[in-house]
Amino acid sequence: MTKSILIGPSSFAEISKEPLRMIAEAGYDVLKNPHGRMLEKNELIKLLNPDVIGLLSGLELIDNEVLSNSNIKVISRVGSGTSNVCKEALSKNNVKLFSVPDGPTQSVAELTVANIINLLRKVVTSNTLLKNKQWKRNIGNELQNKTVAIIGFGRIGIKVAQCLSIFGANIIFHDNQVVNTNEVKAKKVSFKEAISKSDIITIHYSGEEMLFSEKEFNSMKKGVILCNASRGHAIDENALSKAIKNKIISGAWLDTFSVEPYKGTLVEYDEIIMTPHIGSYTIECRTDMELKAVKNLLSNL
Repeated sequence: MTKSILIGPSSFAEISKEPLRMIAEAGYDVLKNPHGRMLEKNELIKLLNPDVIGLLSGLELIDNEVLSNSNIKVISRVGSGTSNVCKEALSKNNVKLFSVPDGPTQSVAELTVANIINLLRKVVTSNTLLKNKQWKRNIGNELQNKTVAIIGFGRIGIKVAQCLSIFGANIIFHDNQVVNTNEVKAKKVSFKEAISKSDIITIHYSGEEMLFSEKEFNSMKKGVILCNASRGHAIDENALSKAIKNKIISGAWLDTFSVEPYKGTLVEYDEIIMTPHIGSYTIECRTDMELKAVKNLLSNL
Protein backbone atom coordinates (compact mmCIF):
# COMPACT_ATOMS: atom_id res chain seq x y z
CA MET A 1 0.00 0.00 0.00
CA THR A 2 1.26 3.48 -0.90
CA LYS A 3 2.36 5.59 2.05
CA SER A 4 1.05 9.14 2.48
CA ILE A 5 2.25 12.62 3.38
CA LEU A 6 -0.12 14.87 5.32
CA ILE A 7 0.08 18.60 4.54
CA GLY A 8 -0.93 20.81 7.45
CA PRO A 9 -0.78 24.37 6.06
CA SER A 10 -4.01 25.10 4.16
CA SER A 11 -2.20 27.44 1.73
CA PHE A 12 0.45 24.88 0.77
CA ALA A 13 1.30 24.79 -2.98
CA GLU A 14 -0.95 27.73 -3.86
CA ILE A 15 1.97 29.48 -5.58
CA SER A 16 3.69 26.51 -7.21
CA LYS A 17 2.69 22.87 -7.69
CA GLU A 18 6.35 21.82 -7.74
CA PRO A 19 6.34 20.64 -4.08
CA LEU A 20 3.38 18.34 -4.81
CA ARG A 21 5.09 17.03 -7.94
CA MET A 22 8.21 16.20 -5.90
CA ILE A 23 6.14 14.25 -3.38
CA ALA A 24 4.32 12.32 -6.13
CA GLU A 25 7.59 11.54 -7.94
CA ALA A 26 8.97 10.13 -4.69
CA GLY A 27 6.06 7.68 -4.65
CA TYR A 28 3.89 9.10 -1.88
CA ASP A 29 0.22 10.03 -1.84
CA VAL A 30 -0.76 13.50 -0.65
CA LEU A 31 -3.34 14.06 2.06
CA LYS A 32 -4.39 17.73 2.25
CA ASN A 33 -5.84 19.76 5.10
CA PRO A 34 -9.60 19.82 4.36
CA HIS A 35 -10.48 22.60 6.83
CA GLY A 36 -8.97 25.69 5.16
CA ARG A 37 -7.33 26.83 8.43
CA MET A 38 -4.86 25.63 11.03
CA LEU A 39 -5.70 22.11 12.17
CA GLU A 40 -6.87 21.59 15.73
CA LYS A 41 -5.33 18.68 17.61
CA ASN A 42 -8.34 16.38 17.34
CA GLU A 43 -8.57 17.07 13.60
CA LEU A 44 -4.88 16.32 13.15
CA ILE A 45 -5.21 13.01 14.99
CA LYS A 46 -8.15 11.99 12.79
CA LEU A 47 -6.19 12.78 9.61
CA LEU A 48 -3.15 10.76 10.71
CA ASN A 49 -4.32 7.41 9.41
CA PRO A 50 -1.91 4.44 9.52
CA ASP A 51 -0.62 5.15 6.00
CA VAL A 52 0.63 8.67 6.89
CA ILE A 53 4.36 8.51 7.63
CA GLY A 54 5.34 12.13 7.00
CA LEU A 55 3.91 15.49 8.04
CA LEU A 56 4.52 18.87 6.44
CA SER A 57 3.49 21.03 9.38
CA GLY A 58 2.47 24.57 10.08
CA LEU A 59 1.82 25.65 13.67
CA GLU A 60 -0.41 22.72 14.66
CA LEU A 61 0.06 21.46 18.21
CA ILE A 62 2.04 18.25 18.01
CA ASP A 63 2.42 16.45 21.33
CA ASN A 64 2.72 12.88 22.58
CA GLU A 65 -1.00 12.21 22.09
CA VAL A 66 -0.68 13.15 18.42
CA LEU A 67 2.49 11.17 17.76
CA SER A 68 1.57 8.09 19.78
CA ASN A 69 -1.60 7.78 17.70
CA SER A 70 0.27 7.92 14.39
CA ASN A 71 2.89 6.22 12.24
CA ILE A 72 4.75 9.47 11.51
CA LYS A 73 8.49 9.08 10.96
CA VAL A 74 9.40 12.65 9.93
CA ILE A 75 7.91 16.09 10.60
CA SER A 76 9.07 18.87 8.30
CA ARG A 77 8.04 22.34 9.43
CA VAL A 78 7.09 24.76 6.62
CA GLY A 79 8.67 27.62 8.54
CA SER A 80 11.27 28.36 11.17
CA GLY A 81 9.91 28.03 14.72
CA THR A 82 9.22 24.58 16.18
CA SER A 83 7.84 25.49 19.61
CA ASN A 84 4.52 23.89 18.64
CA VAL A 85 6.20 20.47 18.66
CA CYS A 86 6.89 18.66 21.94
CA LYS A 87 10.54 17.63 21.79
CA GLU A 88 10.15 14.91 24.45
CA ALA A 89 7.36 13.36 22.37
CA LEU A 90 9.65 13.28 19.33
CA SER A 91 12.25 11.27 21.21
CA LYS A 92 9.68 9.01 22.82
CA ASN A 93 8.09 8.15 19.47
CA ASN A 94 11.32 8.11 17.43
CA VAL A 95 10.22 10.94 15.12
CA LYS A 96 12.63 13.29 13.33
CA LEU A 97 11.94 17.03 13.10
CA PHE A 98 13.25 19.50 10.52
CA SER A 99 12.54 23.16 9.79
CA VAL A 100 13.47 25.99 7.41
CA PRO A 101 15.23 28.43 9.77
CA ASP A 102 15.87 31.26 7.30
CA GLY A 103 12.64 30.86 5.35
CA PRO A 104 10.41 33.71 6.61
CA THR A 105 13.15 36.11 7.74
CA GLN A 106 13.06 38.65 4.91
CA SER A 107 9.30 38.66 4.36
CA VAL A 108 8.36 39.03 8.04
CA ALA A 109 11.01 41.71 8.63
CA GLU A 110 9.85 43.76 5.64
CA LEU A 111 6.19 43.61 6.70
CA THR A 112 7.08 44.55 10.28
CA VAL A 113 9.03 47.64 9.22
CA ALA A 114 6.28 48.61 6.77
CA ASN A 115 3.64 48.56 9.50
CA ILE A 116 5.79 50.40 12.03
CA ILE A 117 6.06 53.20 9.48
CA ASN A 118 2.34 52.92 8.66
CA LEU A 119 1.52 53.42 12.33
CA LEU A 120 3.99 56.24 12.86
CA ARG A 121 2.73 58.14 9.82
CA LYS A 122 -0.95 57.13 10.22
CA VAL A 123 -1.08 55.89 6.63
CA VAL A 124 -4.10 53.61 7.05
CA THR A 125 -6.07 56.32 8.88
CA SER A 126 -5.29 58.89 6.19
CA ASN A 127 -6.27 56.46 3.45
CA THR A 128 -9.62 55.73 5.12
CA LEU A 129 -10.41 59.41 5.65
CA LEU A 130 -9.53 60.39 2.11
CA LYS A 131 -11.61 57.58 0.63
CA ASN A 132 -14.47 58.85 2.75
CA LYS A 133 -13.91 62.27 1.09
CA GLN A 134 -12.35 63.84 4.16
CA TRP A 135 -9.22 65.88 3.46
CA LYS A 136 -7.77 65.71 6.96
CA ARG A 137 -4.05 65.55 7.61
CA ASN A 138 -2.94 63.71 10.76
CA ILE A 139 0.56 64.64 11.85
CA GLY A 140 2.84 61.67 12.39
CA ASN A 141 6.29 60.83 13.70
CA GLU A 142 9.65 59.79 12.29
CA LEU A 143 11.55 56.64 13.10
CA GLN A 144 14.77 58.54 13.65
CA ASN A 145 15.82 58.62 17.32
CA LYS A 146 12.90 56.46 18.42
CA THR A 147 13.73 53.65 20.84
CA VAL A 148 12.60 50.32 19.41
CA ALA A 149 12.50 47.23 21.61
CA ILE A 150 12.70 43.92 19.78
CA ILE A 151 11.42 41.01 21.86
CA GLY A 152 13.07 37.89 20.48
CA PHE A 153 16.37 38.50 18.72
CA GLY A 154 16.69 35.57 16.36
CA ARG A 155 17.01 35.76 12.59
CA ILE A 156 13.87 37.86 12.11
CA GLY A 157 14.56 40.15 15.06
CA ILE A 158 18.08 40.84 13.83
CA LYS A 159 16.84 41.54 10.28
CA VAL A 160 14.25 43.99 11.66
CA ALA A 161 17.00 45.71 13.65
CA GLN A 162 19.18 46.02 10.55
CA CYS A 163 16.34 47.61 8.61
CA LEU A 164 15.32 50.01 11.37
CA SER A 165 18.89 51.11 12.11
CA ILE A 166 19.07 52.58 8.59
CA PHE A 167 16.42 55.08 9.70
CA GLY A 168 18.44 56.07 12.77
CA ALA A 169 16.34 54.23 15.34
CA ASN A 170 17.83 53.32 18.72
CA ILE A 171 17.63 49.52 18.98
CA ILE A 172 17.37 47.59 22.23
CA PHE A 173 16.35 43.96 22.53
CA HIS A 174 15.48 41.20 24.93
CA ASP A 175 16.18 37.53 24.37
CA ASN A 176 16.74 34.74 26.89
CA GLN A 177 19.37 33.17 24.63
CA VAL A 178 22.94 34.31 24.13
CA VAL A 179 22.88 36.49 21.02
CA ASN A 180 25.73 37.60 18.77
CA THR A 181 25.14 41.29 18.03
CA ASN A 182 28.03 41.72 15.59
CA GLU A 183 25.54 41.97 12.70
CA VAL A 184 23.82 45.07 14.02
CA LYS A 185 24.20 47.82 16.63
CA ALA A 186 21.79 46.86 19.39
CA LYS A 187 21.84 46.72 23.19
CA LYS A 188 20.59 43.73 25.17
CA VAL A 189 18.40 44.70 28.13
CA SER A 190 16.03 43.05 30.56
CA PHE A 191 12.43 42.47 29.51
CA LYS A 192 11.27 45.05 32.07
CA GLU A 193 13.65 47.69 30.72
CA ALA A 194 12.77 46.88 27.12
CA ILE A 195 9.05 47.46 27.54
CA SER A 196 9.31 50.44 29.90
CA LYS A 197 11.77 52.55 27.87
CA SER A 198 10.54 51.99 24.33
CA ASP A 199 8.53 54.06 21.88
CA ILE A 200 7.95 51.00 19.72
CA ILE A 201 7.83 47.33 20.71
CA THR A 202 7.91 44.55 18.13
CA ILE A 203 7.57 40.87 19.06
CA HIS A 204 9.55 38.18 17.26
CA TYR A 205 9.88 35.33 19.75
CA SER A 206 8.95 31.69 19.20
CA GLY A 207 7.91 30.65 22.71
CA GLU A 208 4.55 29.49 23.97
CA GLU A 209 4.02 31.68 27.04
CA MET A 210 2.05 34.93 27.19
CA LEU A 211 4.35 37.95 27.37
CA PHE A 212 1.99 40.92 27.52
CA SER A 213 -0.79 41.03 30.09
CA GLU A 214 -2.29 44.00 31.91
CA LYS A 215 0.76 44.19 34.20
CA GLU A 216 3.16 44.62 31.28
CA PHE A 217 0.95 47.17 29.51
CA ASN A 218 0.76 49.26 32.69
CA SER A 219 4.57 49.45 32.85
CA MET A 220 4.85 51.00 29.37
CA LYS A 221 5.14 54.65 28.46
CA LYS A 222 1.93 56.18 27.18
CA GLY A 223 1.64 56.26 23.42
CA VAL A 224 3.67 53.14 22.62
CA ILE A 225 3.34 51.36 19.26
CA LEU A 226 3.09 47.56 19.51
CA CYS A 227 3.66 45.04 16.70
CA ASN A 228 3.25 41.27 16.78
CA ALA A 229 4.31 38.99 13.95
CA SER A 230 5.24 36.01 16.12
CA ARG A 231 2.68 34.13 18.20
CA GLY A 232 -0.91 35.23 18.85
CA HIS A 233 -0.82 34.01 22.44
CA ALA A 234 2.06 36.40 23.19
CA ILE A 235 -0.53 39.10 23.89
CA ASP A 236 -3.55 39.07 26.19
CA GLU A 237 -6.03 40.51 23.70
CA ASN A 238 -8.41 41.76 26.42
CA ALA A 239 -5.53 43.55 28.13
CA LEU A 240 -4.54 45.10 24.80
CA SER A 241 -8.08 46.39 24.36
CA LYS A 242 -7.90 48.05 27.77
CA ALA A 243 -4.44 49.50 27.03
CA ILE A 244 -5.77 51.13 23.86
CA LYS A 245 -8.74 52.60 25.74
CA ASN A 246 -6.33 53.98 28.36
CA LYS A 247 -4.11 55.52 25.63
CA ILE A 248 -1.12 53.39 26.67
CA ILE A 249 -1.01 51.87 23.18
CA SER A 250 -1.39 54.52 20.49
CA GLY A 251 -1.26 52.04 17.64
CA ALA A 252 -0.75 48.34 17.02
CA TRP A 253 -0.20 45.94 14.16
CA LEU A 254 -1.25 42.34 14.72
CA ASP A 255 -0.55 39.57 12.24
CA THR A 256 -1.20 36.66 14.61
CA PHE A 257 -4.02 35.97 17.04
CA SER A 258 -4.86 33.63 19.91
CA VAL A 259 -7.57 32.02 17.76
CA GLU A 260 -7.44 32.07 13.97
CA PRO A 261 -9.37 32.99 11.90
CA TYR A 262 -9.82 35.97 14.23
CA LYS A 263 -13.36 37.18 14.92
CA GLY A 264 -12.89 39.11 18.17
CA THR A 265 -13.58 42.65 19.31
CA LEU A 266 -10.19 44.11 18.40
CA VAL A 267 -11.60 44.72 14.91
CA GLU A 268 -13.50 47.65 16.41
CA TYR A 269 -10.37 49.73 17.06
CA ASP A 270 -9.14 52.15 14.42
CA GLU A 271 -5.79 52.19 16.24
CA ILE A 272 -5.08 48.60 15.20
CA ILE A 273 -3.89 47.41 11.80
CA MET A 274 -4.84 43.75 11.43
CA THR A 275 -3.57 41.28 8.85
CA PRO A 276 -4.58 37.58 8.52
CA HIS A 277 -1.24 35.92 9.39
CA ILE A 278 0.54 37.00 6.21
CA GLY A 279 4.03 37.57 7.61
CA SER A 280 5.58 34.89 5.41
CA TYR A 281 2.93 35.09 2.73
CA THR A 282 4.96 36.28 -0.25
CA ILE A 283 5.58 34.45 -3.50
CA GLU A 284 9.30 34.32 -2.83
CA CYS A 285 9.03 33.14 0.76
CA ARG A 286 6.31 30.53 0.29
CA THR A 287 8.02 29.02 -2.77
CA ASP A 288 11.37 28.78 -1.00
CA MET A 289 10.01 27.41 2.28
CA GLU A 290 7.75 24.81 0.70
CA LEU A 291 10.46 23.45 -1.58
CA LYS A 292 12.99 23.25 1.25
CA ALA A 293 10.46 21.67 3.60
CA VAL A 294 9.62 18.97 1.05
CA LYS A 295 13.31 18.30 0.42
CA ASN A 296 13.87 17.97 4.19
CA LEU A 297 10.99 15.54 4.42
CA LEU A 298 11.84 13.34 1.46
CA SER A 299 15.54 13.14 2.17
CA ASN A 300 14.90 11.95 5.73
CA LEU A 301 12.11 9.45 5.21
